Amino acid sequence: MRHAKRQPLLMTHVILCGFATALLLLFQPIPSASAQQLIGPISQEASGIGTQGRRNENIAPTLPYPTKSLEKKEAQTLTHKRHRLIRKPQNAPVASVEPSPSGSSPVSSLPTLPPSQQSDKTTSLPKEPSSLSRSVGAALPLATMSVAPSSGTATGSTAAGTASIRTIPLTPAGAGSSPTSGSGGAGGRTMRRLAAEMPGLAQLISPPSVPVVSVNPAIGTSPTSLSFTAQQGGGNPIAQTLTISNTGGGTLSWSASDSTTWLSLSSASGTGTGTVTVSVTTGTLTAGSYSGTVILNATGASSVTVPVAFTVITAPVPPAIGESPASFSFTAQAGANPAAQTLTISNTGNGTLSWSASDNAAWLTLSPASGTGNGTVRLTVATAALTAGSYSGLITLTASGATPVAVPVALTVTTAPVPPAIGASPTSLSFTAQQGGGNPIAQTLNISNTGGGTLSWSTSDNAAWLTLSSASGTGNGIVTLTVTTGSLTAGTYSGSITLSATGTSSITVPVTFTVTAPAVTPTIALSPTAFSFTATQGAANPASKTLNIANPGTGTLTWSVTDNANWLTLAPASGSTTTGTSPVALSVNSAGLLAGLYTAAITVTATTATNSPQTIPVTLTLSTPTTSTATLTWSANTEPDLAGYKVYQATASGAYTAPIATLPKTTLSYTAVGLQVGSTYYFTLTAYDSAGNESPRSPEVSKSIF
Repeated sequence: MRHAKRQPLLMTHVILCGFATALLLLFQPIPSASAQQLIGPISQEASGIGTQGRRNENIAPTLPYPTKSLEKKEAQTLTHKRHRLIRKPQNAPVASVEPSPSGSSPVSSLPTLPPSQQSDKTTSLPKEPSSLSRSVGAALPLATMSVAPSSGTATGSTAAGTASIRTIPLTPAGAGSSPTSGSGGAGGRTMRRLAAEMPGLAQLISPPSVPVVSVNPAIGTSPTSLSFTAQQGGGNPIAQTLTISNTGGGTLSWSASDSTTWLSLSSASGTGTGTVTVSVTTGTLTAGSYSGTVILNATGASSVTVPVAFTVITAPVPPAIGESPASFSFTAQAGANPAAQTLTISNTGNGTLSWSASDNAAWLTLSPASGTGNGTVRLTVATAALTAGSYSGLITLTASGATPVAVPVALTVTTAPVPPAIGASPTSLSFTAQQGGGNPIAQTLNISNTGGGTLSWSTSDNAAWLTLSSASGTGNGIVTLTVTTGSLTAGTYSGSITLSATGTSSITVPVTFTVTAPAVTPTIALSPTAFSFTATQGAANPASKTLNIANPGTGTLTWSVTDNANWLTLAPASGSTTTGTSPVALSVNSAGLLAGLYTAAITVTATTATNSPQTIPVTLTLSTPTTSTATLTWSANTEPDLAGYKVYQATASGAYTAPIATLPKTTLSYTAVGLQVGSTYYFTLTAYDSAGNESPRSPEVSKSIF
């Protein structure tokens, strides 16, 4: 009896030694997929059936550690003990160990071994601690053990990668004669009881089974979806990166593709972990939401679809410049400034309108020159440095993000009113006659208004031998002066003509009358004794006049004529007269002359004349041209991109140069000013678009100014 009691203790010692060895092996490296198989007999305890008929389960192969063969003996049935030990199987079990695939999940269930044969006097064991049902191997990878009965001396093992697990009855721990366990006895302990007393041992004899894990690759993506936002018509959004990883085993050889035209990928394939740069193109997409996908494929793995969302938002409407009015027109007399006018600026678009105003005319001033939002600009015109005429300028309105706007400005400067002024031509008169002879040829005095307004004049003289043909008049006029020799003796007589007018100072024109002794040689006699020409500036030349040269003396008068003005021409310049008269034509060329009074003198000389030389005054009065206007009207051009019209003017058909006016598209008429009386003017019209393209000219029209 004493020896029988010691057997369980010896067995316990052997099992404890194996448990320590197993614990040490838990921290050893896990064998690779081609790990060697460890073959040898192993002792296990079969489940016993208690008095209540319950069985203990979850007996599993142990973790991979070197197994030790225990001396096995044929078990004998001890019917007089409280419980029996497990019998030794006919064939010793062969255990093979193979590594579990990396990355496999912890096993939560343990396989159940079939119950061994038990006597009808078995005693139920206490319930196992809860630690027996825990999953083991969560911290370290587990190996799968395959148990199969061996026959004879065979030591075969299951091929690596085989997942079959078989359970067999194990030899009773205390049966037979063993150097480690001693002889069996009725008082011996079972393996289950030892496991209940030692939880660590329970893990060694009942490890969890590990399911077979596939070694195929699997596609992992991060992120799992992509989202882009851009503005319609704007730039493309920043590209995003899709990270690809292998969440399975083996080697991942992947490829990427997309499902829509606005989506592009920078990398189409790769091996293992990689990245794909995903870009989207706004292009001509309108505002809205768009959906696409990136499809990832790999050999041996399921394809993965990554949704891509693209939101295109409406582009903001930029600001736009609104102006009123679309053009300006000023009229003033020289030296006087017209009243200021106001340009109103508004924002006809969206956002903030920050505008600035500039002009290209020195006579135009803008105030203020810039502003934000709606505003007004004051236009001021200065005419101090301007002469009479027509001027044009342009105001340019600009703003960030808006189309510039041009506002034309027209200025007409008229001549300032001046008081009337008396102009007399010639400024002096001279007569010559022979004592006892006939009266000299009458001469004329030309009266003109060299100022403004209306000239109402009157004349008077202070000599008895002088007679004036007209005593008064309005505007330009001619007064004929006649002298009478009468009983005057040889000598020189002086007189004067006084010209007076309302609103201006009077002037005096001296008159000289020379009475010579009777002639016995050739004498120069001229008729008329003065000339006066009138014309309009820029108009046709006045008609020619004739100077008659006579010889009231005796003999032959050989004469020559000269003048001192480049606008006067005499023909012929010389000749001879015995009896009768010799004519000399006086021609005036007013081209290039400004309006005003011009004076000249014709000198007649003769080598044998007693009264040589003789001087005849000549005056030329050029009046300011009378001007008129012409108004053009036309039908509107219906082109959608029409910007405005250009007006052309010429004094000969087809002889057009630069336009005289550029008008906005809302203007359908134009008045041409400063047209000279007596001239014919030709006009044509073109239309131009917002890009500056100009249409062909319209049919030509003309107007004659009378």
